[in-house]
Amino acid sequence: MREEEKQLIRQCVDALREGIPGFKSRRPQMEMIATIANTLARCRAEDEQAGNGDHIAIVEAGTGTGKSFGALVPALVMAKSRQKRLVVSSSTVALQHQYAEKDAPSLQRLLPLPFTFAVAKGRRRYACVAKLQAEALAAGQGGLDLGDAGKGPAGVAAEDGVRGASAVRELAVQFDDGRWNGDRDELALPVTDEVWERITTDRQGCSGTKCSEFARCPFQAARQRVKDADLVIANHDLVLSAIDMDGASVLPAAQDTIYVFDEAHSLAAKAVEHFSASHALRGAVEWLEGARNAVRDAVLGLRLDEQLIRDSLTSSRKIESALRDLHHRIHSTNGFDEKRARRFKGGPLPSWCQSAGEQILGAGEELQKTFASLREHVLEQAPSTGTLATQILSVLGFYVVRLDNLVDTWHLMLAEQPENAPPIARWIERHDEGGRPGDYLVCASPISGSDKLRKLLWNRASGAVVMSATLTSCGTFDLFLRQSGLGFFESPAFLQVESPFDYRNNARLVVPAMRAEPTEAKQHTEEVISRLPALVVTLGTLVLFTSAKQMKEVYAQLPEELRRVTLVQGSMPKGEMLARHRSAVDRGDRSVIFGLSTFAEGVDLPGEYCTHVVIAKLPFSVPDSPLEEARREWVESRGGSPFIEITVPEAAVRLKQGLGRLLRTVTDTGRVTILDRRIVTKRWGGLLMRGMPDFEVVIERGRQAARGAQGLKNESAVGP
Repeated sequence: MREEEKQLIRQCVDALREGIPGFKSRRPQMEMIATIANTLARCRAEDEQAGNGDHIAIVEAGTGTGKSFGALVPALVMAKSRQKRLVVSSSTVALQHQYAEKDAPSLQRLLPLPFTFAVAKGRRRYACVAKLQAEALAAGQGGLDLGDAGKGPAGVAAEDGVRGASAVRELAVQFDDGRWNGDRDELALPVTDEVWERITTDRQGCSGTKCSEFARCPFQAARQRVKDADLVIANHDLVLSAIDMDGASVLPAAQDTIYVFDEAHSLAAKAVEHFSASHALRGAVEWLEGARNAVRDAVLGLRLDEQLIRDSLTSSRKIESALRDLHHRIHSTNGFDEKRARRFKGGPLPSWCQSAGEQILGAGEELQKTFASLREHVLEQAPSTGTLATQILSVLGFYVVRLDNLVDTWHLMLAEQPENAPPIARWIERHDEGGRPGDYLVCASPISGSDKLRKLLWNRASGAVVMSATLTSCGTFDLFLRQSGLGFFESPAFLQVESPFDYRNNARLVVPAMRAEPTEAKQHTEEVISRLPALVVTLGTLVLFTSAKQMKEVYAQLPEELRRVTLVQGSMPKGEMLARHRSAVDRGDRSVIFGLSTFAEGVDLPGEYCTHVVIAKLPFSVPDSPLEEARREWVESRGGSPFIEITVPEAAVRLKQGLGRLLRTVTDTGRVTILDRRIVTKRWGGLLMRGMPDFEVVIERGRQAARGAQGLKNESAVGP
């Protein structure tokens, strides 16, 4: 580090200490700042190789350590000093809003370091002005005929249509008056997804500089703000899309960027999801007919070369023929009556699937060329055809996205399985959704995103900070390093920053003397039901389940008094549940939340809002999905134990996340109750607890209580 960089960081910390009431620069936070600054001092030049990974910092920072400021202060200083762009990426919308609405404005106001920031979002978060104006014009011409409103389903649909038309006209007026900037998140009143779908677009449906409304385009304005900003606030999905797009993204190129990934524990799973693909067989046959019609209408409407129609017919019919053959072959096996999914094991696909796939892929790539050529012709005529070109591109874009997905699926399905590397999982799945009973999904997914992350992100990034409160599991970084691709590097910087919370004196972890284990599903559910009334005694309680079935069964059999104050995930949006819970506690009323895994992370309920977390069952994943089967098969093929290498470490991360819902500030107190005796009766129970917060642990005496208790630290035993 240069001396002026060190000095500026000191000045920034002093400015925060003076400008934020009660701000304390604790030693752990200062260690974090120093580690990140020293790491980013080794950020890479554009043409420099990633080397040993010494440009990457891996930081586990417990709740309450102030990790957002601890990372942003040194990252801002180093990015400005080394002339790099800074992208901070979060896994949740709530955290992205915190950075955009709280953290970045505070730093901008207080630091002796001028910087600009902007929020990066996908194109579909913005209105397409050309479509908005066209829809508003059509809505105005349609009038306000309420004659059938309120008369059965048709009347309801008519009334909804009137409200939608009115909403579109009002949005157009607000945009023209400058009262709305076209960002969906900036709307004073939300609009339905159906209305928004009519006035937004994607990359395929956008005519770019050829659009008559390009100068007023909200997305292009936002893109320019992002391009000019020193700090870009994004999310993991957007970053993954960017590194996969070769420069066509709103985000800066990885070679010019220092990244800060908050909640980085979710990055690997998001990468697997991003690089996977699937499509429905009968569903694809249906949209292919629509695609042919769209090509025909575009060619005839703009008087283009009719060879485009003939080419699209030839290609789409080849695809359709192969899809029908596949569907017939799969459906005639009757192999999906008892099992929803069937996976292809390692090696080449069966010949019947291989040949059909090759026909689909070849014809699909030809159809892609036809759509690309048609798009070029439409764009050439855009200046003279106005909104007609926008409407045509929007329709064509709908089918291009589906065609690209179909081609991507078969690229993965037919790809050669790499030697000595994690394979691609491939399977067929029964798909009865969308009003098409008897349909099937063709699915393909890498079992790990590590290789893609290493090649597309870590090898290219100028520098990176990955941080979370749950990067370790069972006391080590091993799982995270394997899944994220960072295990390939020899010398990244590691830091574990302890939480300032006094867990020992402020929190207790209790393991009751349960008679039933979760493997005895019926008996365990009955015991959870019988124990809960005595456990829910404070104002705010969070009960975490791993199974929606058990959660509903428990709720249905609770005493009426308790059921009245319990909010169940799925009964309303998550945000509304949390708002109702807080309101009840604010009134001094008892409130209970029943939630699944999404309530085990990213939920902030400080103080009285949550003084008791009840964990109904240890959060093991159910290894019945084809992807999980393939992951376990891969580990076994290398002589490993899937249970020890995957199941237990992943459960440890989820357990740590659930425990993290209890104490959210230094003054919080409370209790965690785990209604799963296996944490003390099984040998792996001690593994799960390694690296967990330093709770006082209480193990109630009961069946097999003595055995396994040695795996838990700081335990005491009490009578039942």
